[in-house]
Amino acid sequence: MGTDITSNSEHVLTSIKIYFPVFLGAVVLYELVRQQGSFQRLYACRNRAATWTNPLVAKESFGFGQWIVPAFRISDDEIFDVCGLDAVVHLRFIRLGLKVAGCGILLSTVLFPVYATAQWTSLDVDILDSISLNILGANDHRFWAAVSAMAVISAYTMQLLRSEYKAFISRRHQFLSKYDVQQYSIVIRDVPKQLQTQDNLTTYLDILFPDSVHAVAVVIECSQLEKLVAKRERYRNKLERALVQCHTSGQRPLHLVKSRGTTVDAISYFGHKLDQLNLRIPIEIDTIETQQRSLCDLMAQFTFDNPSYASENGGPTTAVNPFPLGRGIAKPSQLMRCTAFVTFRTLLSAHMAQQLLQTSKPSQMLISAAPPAHHILWENLGMSIHVRRTLQLVTRYVTIALVVFWTIPTTIVTSFSSVTTLKKLIPNLDNAFAAHPWLENLVLQLAPLGLVVMTALAPVVFMLISRREGHESEPHVQMSLFKKLGYFQFIQIFAVSVIVGSVFDSLAAVLQNPVNLITMLAKAIPAQAANFMSFLVVKSGLNLALELWRVGPVLLGVVYSVCAPRLTKRERQSPWCGMHPPSEPGALRHSQVLPDYVLAMLLTLTFCPMSPLLCYFAAVYFALSELVYRRQLLFVYDPELKSTGLLWHPLYNFVVCALIVAQLTLLGVLILKQAPGPIVAAALLPFFTLLAHFHILQLYPRTSMYLPLLDCVRIDTARRQSDIPFSKQTYVQPALLSRPPLEPQVDESINVTGANLTAQEHSITDMSVYLLSD
Repeated sequence: MGTDITSNSEHVLTSIKIYFPVFLGAVVLYELVRQQGSFQRLYACRNRAATWTNPLVAKESFGFGQWIVPAFRISDDEIFDVCGLDAVVHLRFIRLGLKVAGCGILLSTVLFPVYATAQWTSLDVDILDSISLNILGANDHRFWAAVSAMAVISAYTMQLLRSEYKAFISRRHQFLSKYDVQQYSIVIRDVPKQLQTQDNLTTYLDILFPDSVHAVAVVIECSQLEKLVAKRERYRNKLERALVQCHTSGQRPLHLVKSRGTTVDAISYFGHKLDQLNLRIPIEIDTIETQQRSLCDLMAQFTFDNPSYASENGGPTTAVNPFPLGRGIAKPSQLMRCTAFVTFRTLLSAHMAQQLLQTSKPSQMLISAAPPAHHILWENLGMSIHVRRTLQLVTRYVTIALVVFWTIPTTIVTSFSSVTTLKKLIPNLDNAFAAHPWLENLVLQLAPLGLVVMTALAPVVFMLISRREGHESEPHVQMSLFKKLGYFQFIQIFAVSVIVGSVFDSLAAVLQNPVNLITMLAKAIPAQAANFMSFLVVKSGLNLALELWRVGPVLLGVVYSVCAPRLTKRERQSPWCGMHPPSEPGALRHSQVLPDYVLAMLLTLTFCPMSPLLCYFAAVYFALSELVYRRQLLFVYDPELKSTGLLWHPLYNFVVCALIVAQLTLLGVLILKQAPGPIVAAALLPFFTLLAHFHILQLYPRTSMYLPLLDCVRIDTARRQSDIPFSKQTYVQPALLSRPPLEPQVDESINVTGANLTAQEHSITDMSVYLLSD
């Protein structure tokens, strides 16, 4: 991202004039319309369900801006109760960034006069450069101030991270103590074949945890059954649509059977298909259960005394099939998948199972806490660890290739940040800029705006990749996506935008002498402060306004309302092509939002000692973000009360990496400025940071994963008097629970049995009989 020295302050000022009024106007207009009629369904969505409401939403009669103070008075414990652990992590990380930016603002009160009193080598110095490290000459004693500032903000950041880890552990343990089936359940992946039956695995666990096993569910290969269940739901939906069409038009609709090329009565056809599947699906389930029982009998001879009981060596699952196969049903050795869910009666057993070594083979019996049942990706649970690692390796290389490819559009976007570069590319711009001086400042806004647009496109691409890594649940997919977006933000927005733009501006000098690249980058990074200030202004003024107004979901909701089928009640409530009604926001995708704040943290730490004015813009960004996301989490987004805080650990790692990058960046600048004393001091900072980092890693990550066993015993003792309220079918595959028949459900106002029927059909009033006979 090349920079024109004389236009730095004008560049930032233009961004402020454009985007801060945009945000202010958006907030004022939002407050005026949010309580008007249908707007309440868009901006207080949690009111639509009594189970999702909270004290603030229940009295959404606040006047202009009157919700702000009550929203900030809600404690983290209350947010944990009404929004979930991920929401607490999200808001506390934003607050962490605000504290770091606040530290930078305090340090700026010292750095500003230190830099401003330096001896200038030029008279036409921009005001932003006059209060930055870039103005200092070689071996200036003022570099000690920059090193001291980096040391202070580094120590403060690590202390904040340590405090945040403690707070996270406290709330994580609070979550693990809840009396819910998720807290009492584990998932076992890569189960050896000898344990891939419910009886054998139950026997094995009963030996380890006597009288503690509540339910065992081994995942079954039932893809054929899952297809039948999905087909039955489609026929049910089509039948409902045909019934409504018959009621509204007074005529029975027709359906074209493509395989036969004939037209049939739609109600009769779909009703007949639905009845067929209602009969066939229980038979398929019975066949699978029969095979399970036969497989259990076949393996009954394999006892715990056998040394290969919990290993992959040998076993009766390789025996000849002793019973006939149903159509589409796998062989016994292929019937069971290598994953199982276990629910215990006590927290002590659940946490002991996660920490005990089950086998000497590191690729078997991998145990972790069970995810929420509604987030499980059942199609991935048959993959072995070797398949999963292969997929993750492939997706890692695909991600690297995408990041490299993304350098091309990033280069194009960053070229707009340098008027000099644009004039080289388009010589005719000289005349346009001379005739319209305001046009130059306007063009400079395209670079930060373009970077914002690119960060919005990245989640779509990386989500497709993350879903193909074999993760067991949606939260793990989101964590994988967050890591990819974090690296993408760092490489593309921070590194490539600086490196590529600088190399593009001085390509000839670099080719002539590659050593010039180091000097050029050391000069370029401090000079990027103005561009990154504008970037933060765009994020503050534009992105947060779009989030507050929910522009993206509302636009998709308009498309949904226009294009999606909405004839039946089910159609009006169901997603279509990935789109939902705007009044159904779903949960906040933290993995797609938090990478922006990781980047803001990186910019704050990097430019705090070099251009401390950026900390002010970062503080505004973090403060406005907490305001907006408190509103959205409390009033709009659906709560994720079963979220486990998976994003905290990568968040912590990203901040430590950002801190080390900031320290190395300062070290590179000091080397360029030939300041030997500050160089030695700055070189020590990464080592102290890593020392503190390793100390935190030794103490807290493991503590945050499990509930202390003594606490488990105390909680189990308090709950021992009550019966276990958990269903044994919570972690059973949904297809195996679809034995009950499906019937169409239409509005009560529709008289289904009287919708233009024949005389013979008028005598039939029972819906099931009508569908069977029609």
